[in-house]
Amino acid sequence: MRPFGFIMIGAGLVLAGAAGGSTGRASTPHPPAAVRLDAPATAGVRLSTGEQAVVRPDGSLSLEVRVPKGGAGDVWLGRYVADPAALRRARDRALPKAGETLHLGLADLNDTYRVAVVQALFPGSAPRGTDWVHPVGGSSLPASGQTLERIATWYTGYAANAAAIGKRNNVGARGPGAGQEIVIPHALLLPAFARTTEAIAVSPPAPAAASATATIGAASPAPAPKTGDEQAPLPVLQPLPDQPASATPPSAGVSTAASSTAPSEDDFTEAPAATGDEEEEEPSIGPPAPYAPPPAAEGAGDLTYGKDRDGGYALYRLKRGEALYSAVVIRFTGRVDVQEVNDLAAKIARRSGIGDVTGIPVGYRVKIPLDDLLPEYLPRDDERRQAWERSHAAVERYTNATGRRNLDGVAVILDAGHGGRDIGAAHNGIWEHDYVYDVMCRIKKVLETTTRARVIPTIKDRKEGYAIHDTAQLPRSRSEILLTNPPLELNGSVPSVNLRWYLSNSWYRRLTSEGVDPDTIVFTSLHADARHPSMSGAMVYVPGSEYRRGRYGSAGPVYARYSEARETPFVSFTRGERERSEGLSRQFAADLVDAFADRDVAVHPYGPVRERIIRRGRSWVPAVLRCNIVPVQVLIEISNLSNPEDSRALADPAYRQRVAEAYVEGLMRYFSAPGTGRPAVAAGAASRNQSR
Repeated sequence: MRPFGFIMIGAGLVLAGAAGGSTGRASTPHPPAAVRLDAPATAGVRLSTGEQAVVRPDGSLSLEVRVPKGGAGDVWLGRYVADPAALRRARDRALPKAGETLHLGLADLNDTYRVAVVQALFPGSAPRGTDWVHPVGGSSLPASGQTLERIATWYTGYAANAAAIGKRNNVGARGPGAGQEIVIPHALLLPAFARTTEAIAVSPPAPAAASATATIGAASPAPAPKTGDEQAPLPVLQPLPDQPASATPPSAGVSTAASSTAPSEDDFTEAPAATGDEEEEEPSIGPPAPYAPPPAAEGAGDLTYGKDRDGGYALYRLKRGEALYSAVVIRFTGRVDVQEVNDLAAKIARRSGIGDVTGIPVGYRVKIPLDDLLPEYLPRDDERRQAWERSHAAVERYTNATGRRNLDGVAVILDAGHGGRDIGAAHNGIWEHDYVYDVMCRIKKVLETTTRARVIPTIKDRKEGYAIHDTAQLPRSRSEILLTNPPLELNGSVPSVNLRWYLSNSWYRRLTSEGVDPDTIVFTSLHADARHPSMSGAMVYVPGSEYRRGRYGSAGPVYARYSEARETPFVSFTRGERERSEGLSRQFAADLVDAFADRDVAVHPYGPVRERIIRRGRSWVPAVLRCNIVPVQVLIEISNLSNPEDSRALADPAYRQRVAEAYVEGLMRYFSAPGTGRPAVAAGAASRNQSR
C-alpha cells in the first residue's frame, strides 16, 4: 500500500557547530510549523524561523536547524526525521549541543521536510498534474550543478533514474540547461512528492456546510483530466436511513464522522442510499450467542488507569529493552503510520514528563490518553470497550465448517496491488508492486501444482504472464492489465481499486451460479506497506463489520463501460453478512499468521490481524475488502518496506517463495475440517521460473 510517511535511502547525517558553512542557503519567512503532507491542501510547505535549506559544498541538499535549549532529544528530532533512534545509530559523534547547528541530509528528513527543503532551494519546484516539475536554474546551486543524476536523487531517491528522466524530457548529452523545466513522471516520484501531487489533484472544493460526504482519494496515481462523459462526478457518501451520520463504531476514540475527508489511498466513494428494498439489518442466522467478554488483549494486564487535569489515562511501566514508539504507541493505540506514531509518541512524552525518549528508565510511568487507546485496552467499564466486546462476540460465533481435502473445490481469487504506472510503496531500493506480483505468481504456481484449488488472478503482465523471477532485483514492469471486460490498462486514468472489487464480485456470482459452494471461495489482495521503521513483519486486514454499513458503488460512465460494474453497480450488506464475513475472514487470517510463523515468515508482533486501518483520525476498511461480496477475504501486507530487514527479505526470492508456501499452508489449515487430513506444502514447490 502506498505509505504516509517515511523514506530512508541512506544515512547522511552531517554535524556542525554554529559556524558550519555552505555554498548556498535559502530561508523562508514562517507561518507556524511545517504542514502535514497527507492533508490535501497545498504543495507549499514553508520552513520556520531557524530552519534553513542548504546546498552543501558537494552539491548535496540538507536542512540546517539550531538545537534548542533542551538539546537534541528525540521529541525535538521527531519533528524533522522519521526515526530519531535510527539517526542516532548512524551518527559518527555526539549530536550538537543546545545553540549549535545540526545539519540533516535530505535522505534523513521526513517527507514533510524533504519536500520543504527542495521547494525552498528551487523556487518553482511544484506538482503539475500528477507529475512534478523541476525548473533548472534560479537557485544558489548553479544550473550546471543541477545534473540529471542529482535531480533523480532528489525526487526519486535513485540516481539511476536519470536516464528515464532524460528520455522523458529529451535531454541531450550536455544535460539540462538553465531555464529548462524537467518533468519527473509520477511513477518515479518518491512517495513524499507523489502524495503531494495526488492530494492536490483529487482535493475537491470544500462543501458549503458540514454534511455526510466523503471525497474520492487516490490509491493509484490521481486521474488525469478527462473529456466528454468521463467528467460525470461519482456519487458521494450518504448515511443509510438506519445509520445516523454521527454513529460511531467501537474504535477507541478514533473518529469516523462522515464529514471527515476520506483517506487518499482509499480510492472509493459511497453511493446514495437506496429507497424501498434495503435488506434488513438483522443477523442472517439465528439469535446471537450469549455475550461473553473476549480474552484480555496482550499487555492489557499491565495497564492501570487514572485521571489528571488533562483527563483520563492508562498507565504503563516500561520494561527493559522496550521503546516508547513500539511497546506503547504501536501496541496500545494501533497506529503504524510513521508521522502519526512520532506525533503520538511526542504527545505521550509531554503528558508523561519525558524529555528524551531514548533515555527513559526501566519502570517509568508512561501516561497514554484514553482517547488514543484501542478499545481492547480501555477500562472494562468504558462504554467503548463494552461496545467492542459485544461486536467481537457477535463475530466470533462464526467458524468455518467446510473441509476440503487438498483444497478440492476451493476457488482462490488472487490480487496483487497497484501495477502499471503505479508501483506502490518504495523504500530501501524495493518497490511494492512487482515484488508482491512475484509472490502472487508463486502462490498461483504452488496452488496449481500441489493442490486441486482453482486460481483466478485479477491482474496479468501482458509481456511475461505469470513468470516467476528468482532474482533479488526485479524488472520494473509497467505492462500489467486488470482482467476486466474490457481489460483495464493500469495507467491511472481509472481508479483500479474499485474495478478490482467489481471484478471479484463478478467472479463470485459466476462461481456460485456454476454450483461452487460460496464458503469455498476466497479473496486475497497482496501488498507491502510502509509502517513505522521500528516494526517489521506481515499484517493481515479483514473486513470489520462495523465499517461496512453503507451502500457502495457507482453507476457513472467511467465504470459502466466495464461489464463487471454493469452487472451489479451497487452493493450493501446485512448485519449478519458483515459479521459472518469478518468472523470467517478472521479465522482464515489467524491460520495464515500461524502458517507464516511456522514457515519463518516475519509477522507484526502487535495485533497482526486487524479489522480496519487507523489513520488521520479515521478508521476504515480498504475498499477492495469493504465492497467485496466474497465472504472470506483478506488483504495481506507482506512486509514493511520502511524497515531495512523487511525490504531485504522481500528482495530475497527464497523469502518470497516461503511467503507463497506459507499462504497455501494457511489456506489448507483453514479448510482442514476434522477427518479431512491436512497435507503439508512441500518446501521449494514451484520455485523455478515458470509461466502459464
